[in-house]
Amino acid sequence: MKGGKAFLCSATFVALYVFAPELTSATGTEVFQVNVAGLKANDVVPARFVYNHSGCSGENISPEISWNGVPASAKSLAIVVWDQDAPVSGGFYHWVIVNLPVETKKLPEGAGNIANHKAPNGSIQLYNDWGEAGYGGPCPPGSSRHRYHFIVYALNAQQLPITGKSKISEATAAIKKSTVASGEEVLVYGK
Repeated sequence: MKGGKAFLCSATFVALYVFAPELTSATGTEVFQVNVAGLKANDVVPARFVYNHSGCSGENISPEISWNGVPASAKSLAIVVWDQDAPVSGGFYHWVIVNLPVETKKLPEGAGNIANHKAPNGSIQLYNDWGEAGYGGPCPPGSSRHRYHFIVYALNAQQLPITGKSKISEATAAIKKSTVASGEEVLVYGK
């Protein structure tokens, strides 16, 4: 982990996570569901998606993420991958991508590597708490097992006022302000 990183700003996400709206569409008929690489809730993150530094030897490839049940009122989407168990205030952000077109139904495997150009045009991937742009996989310290939240947010804004150099705290505040619905899948990983 990068020392002195703006972890205290991550507390914004805790409020965002705790106060996210219910997971039903505007009609109340379809639940906003998220699926990560065909895994089920509480499955172990495969090595393919684990970080490849700081004592971990994964491939650091972002998993395919798909979703359905986005409410009709949504105008764009955002995705956050967050470790709630990290020993830092507010948790640890592994991936924040905003300004996804609302018609997007999934991100392919590897979309978190900016050089791959697999994320939709116009989307913005912020620097994660590893200090790298795009996706940085799970790698908890020591031998503890952590929970990783893969969250898709439906937003009522066409585009958030965010750039690739924006702080995570700015992005999470903008996401919180614009969220109309969210869905998530929680996976686990420990060395």
